[in-house]
Amino acid sequence: MIRSRSFLSGTVLAAVLAATIPGSARAELPQDQAERAVETRQSVLHLMAWNMAPLGAMARDRIEFDGERVTTNADRLLALSKMLSDAFGPDTRGNDVETEALDVIWENPEDFAAKVQANIDAATALVEISASGDEGAIKEAIGRLGSTCGSCHDDFRVDD
Repeated sequence: MIRSRSFLSGTVLAAVLAATIPGSARAELPQDQAERAVETRQSVLHLMAWNMAPLGAMARDRIEFDGERVTTNADRLLALSKMLSDAFGPDTRGNDVETEALDVIWENPEDFAAKVQANIDAATALVEISASGDEGAIKEAIGRLGSTCGSCHDDFRVDD
């Protein structure tokens, strides 16, 4: 675990320094750091999908509604959504890595940050609404959260 924290801190620091030093060009990450950066962000996204899938199924009445599971998964999704900006911090455009992330993430960081914030806001709302036990309102909040995921995928991920 310490290795992961150290890697993220060093990678994020390098990305921030490269972006803030006047006149500096975008620094290419060492290949091993770029590969770990991609692995990290894909791990966050896989965990988000793993937690979102049953919620989407509940919202569509494909599986039985389970308020306790909604609360658990909503809490997880909020925590994961807050990791997105850090997970996408390292700019891997200049590296030979397998990724579905489009270059526009780093070319238009304000738009990406706005979409991340929309996801955080929707996850926060789901956490709050899940405490109410109102199944209809919870399903609507799940749909709004899912929409923020899709919006980001539409603009920032390679089409499947």
